[in-house]
Amino acid sequence: MSSANDMKLKGNECLTKKDFEGAVEWYSKGIQIDPNNHILYSNRSAAYLSMNNFNSALEDAEKCIALNPSWDKGYSRKFAVLEAMRDLN
Repeated sequence: MSSANDMKLKGNECLTKKDFEGAVEWYSKGIQIDPNNHILYSNRSAAYLSMNNFNSALEDAEKCIALNPSWDKGYSRKFAVLEAMRDLN
């Protein structure tokens, strides 16, 4: 059986190739295995943001923060989403 980390690595490969839908799929599989992995939510937030899916990106950033409030990257993900949403208005 594959681990959540294996799913994260596959998602990261997709993200690097700008295959954002593939990245979301792999990160989601990782979250199914380990729903408390804040890094998977952070990475999926980045993929959603790259797809301009702001609501999902924000939701994942907030879940990342809820799971690990001391991890700064969750806040930077949330800020990036809010900044992108602001730029559209």
